[in-house]
Amino acid sequence: MMALDDVIDTYCAAWNAVEAGERNRLLRVAWTAECRYSDPLVQDLDRAALVAHIGSLLEKFPGSIIRRTSTIDSHHGLLRFGFVRLAADGSAMREGTDFCLLGEGGRLQRITGFFGPLEPL
Repeated sequence: MMALDDVIDTYCAAWNAVEAGERNRLLRVAWTAECRYSDPLVQDLDRAALVAHIGSLLEKFPGSIIRRTSTIDSHHGLLRFGFVRLAADGSAMREGTDFCLLGEGGRLQRITGFFGPLEPL
């Protein structure tokens, strides 16, 4: 079983992986097979759909990255953590919080993201 920090950091690394194959590989490590992702822009994405969604964001905002900005709060298989999307120049574009449900082996089973508008903060 992976440490919780490793699961979340692997998940965040998938958001920064330029190659679709690498995004898929990272999500396979951090996610259960049934995991689904939702945020204000998309709903109930499986792994393949999230790989494509991340790719479209990286095309729209080249050089941008996601960085975890908080410790991980967790209890009873639930967790939350803060993140920021940084532009290629390092400026903050969007801050948010992900809420997650853990599944088998301590991997992610459900992720619900909340964030503000995509603009310089």
